[in-house]
Amino acid sequence: MPSPFRPPPPGDDEAPDCGPRAAFRGLFGRHRGGPFGRWRGARMFDSGALRLLALGLIAEEPRHGYDIIRVLRARFQGSYSPSPGSIYPILQQLSDAGLVTSSSHGPRRRFAITEAGKSWLAGQSAELDAIKVQLDEAASPIGEQAIGEAIRDLRQALFSKMREGALDAGQARRLRDVLERARREIEDL
Repeated sequence: MPSPFRPPPPGDDEAPDCGPRAAFRGLFGRHRGGPFGRWRGARMFDSGALRLLALGLIAEEPRHGYDIIRVLRARFQGSYSPSPGSIYPILQQLSDAGLVTSSSHGPRRRFAITEAGKSWLAGQSAELDAIKVQLDEAASPIGEQAIGEAIRDLRQALFSKMREGALDAGQARRLRDVLERARREIEDL
């Protein structure tokens, strides 16, 4: 079943990976290298990967947007959480494409997969499995402590120091240097 999200580019299928439709080429879109991107400043998920993952979660059981956010946050032990500004437009796209239906449950809309959604998802199972493998690798523990916990602890320490407002110019430079050195070491792994 063709993708309801990625129309085939007109003309030659061997066209170079550039131009206005370049973002629609490849397994995971413009970021290349998986749904997590690989360049500095890239989003955690390519929008196509996040859309596919959201549909996969809805296929497991009907969900509302916040539930999808909560499940993903739990998978990353709190180190990543998609924003409502990314999840709710995706849910609207899935609904517009006829892959999910929504119903009101109190103040929230709950989304359930349709037969068309099940059919489309079945055709995307290899891609969804690849995303889940990368999710598991990104969230897997190293030794006794998960990477997500370490990121959360670092973030908490940083925000605590910044909120205190007790950093003088020298301490701020030192903190920036420590963070920059850590970033370089991570990139060198």
